Amino acid sequence: MIRWTLLCLFALTTLPALARGVSPKAGIWRFELRYPQTRVPFLLELEPQKRGWAVTLINGQERIPLEVRATKDSWIVPLQTYQNHLELRINSKTRITGHFVKAAKAPAEKIPLEGVHGAIRRIDHGAKPTVELSGQWAIEMTAPDGKKTAGLALFDQRGATLNASIATPTGDYRYIDGVVTGDSFTTAAFDGVFNFVFRGKLEGGVLRGEIAGKSITTFTGKRDAAAKLPDPFQQTQASALSFSFADTAGRVVALADYKGKPVILQIFGSWCPNCIDELNFLAPWYLANRAKGIEVVALSFERAPSPDEARRHLAMVVKKRAIPYPVLLAGTSSEETPELKLPGVRNFLSFPTLIFLNRRHEVVKVHAGFNGPGTGLHHQAFQQAFSAAVAEALK
Repeated sequence: MIRWTLLCLFALTTLPALARGVSPKAGIWRFELRYPQTRVPFLLELEPQKRGWAVTLINGQERIPLEVRATKDSWIVPLQTYQNHLELRINSKTRITGHFVKAAKAPAEKIPLEGVHGAIRRIDHGAKPTVELSGQWAIEMTAPDGKKTAGLALFDQRGATLNASIATPTGDYRYIDGVVTGDSFTTAAFDGVFNFVFRGKLEGGVLRGEIAGKSITTFTGKRDAAAKLPDPFQQTQASALSFSFADTAGRVVALADYKGKPVILQIFGSWCPNCIDELNFLAPWYLANRAKGIEVVALSFERAPSPDEARRHLAMVVKKRAIPYPVLLAGTSSEETPELKLPGVRNFLSFPTLIFLNRRHEVVKVHAGFNGPGTGLHHQAFQQAFSAAVAEALK
């Protein structure tokens, strides 16, 4: 498994505030992203270097080096290869203000944030825990529009410290961490796309709470070690596939170019954290197994203000993440869906989706969604199922 920390490029820059004689203190900074309905905490580590500063995003078990660009009066900190960034202004040695910016929106969406120096954790410990949450909980999540989704809340409690994730039929909520206080828990996540607070309370064996960010989703659940999600191989169907798309350099690649070779089609979007987690699994797997004759082709469905911007952004993603197999631009907006651009795909459920083709390019398996390394045993189960699907495609 390639950690995101190995895939993100590291860059240094000088402080725009140095001209005013102000620079931030080195160390851990605690920020709050200030949505109207909640505040999402996250941590950045700032460390001075010979030329400029190093910035690392701390998200649960992840340590993600971030690139930094200086403008006249602020730092611009791209959030990995997503189309979102932090705009930070150094107010004093111990205070930074700014915005979380979603630049792909028209107009750009800006959420205010503020950071202070000296924090050692995202969420402080409180009263001693009176509950033990470790294990798997079957939950039902209710979105603001009333739509209900089944999921699995996965908890690892060590004293008052809590690491968590949420697995769903379409993917997981990645790394979440926080604390247990009394009969309640408060955790959070911030990776540039999944930005939220996950909190709840245990009452009479029932867990109730909310996932709060830009909007609020409520949930209820009970501990259930035997609970399972729908079979990811039974959600989306595909048959008689054919495609011809261009890569970011304009070179047209077709499925027919791989005559006689088994192929794994990766349907993804660079805006999707679960897709990037799947890429971090699939890229090293491909490098280790391509000698067997199996190929991987990624079909990217981007979401950008224009096709040209989608192409430029995808080219940057391919380069920075060193994707070792062809990446083709199949769609440039949310209207260009896999079902529309790939006749033969039915009931498309989730980005990412893997389609396994044998040597005759017949569909062997279709796997919807991806539960990544933050889900522990569920990620291990995916790896086993993936190996079985590959073996069937190679027959």
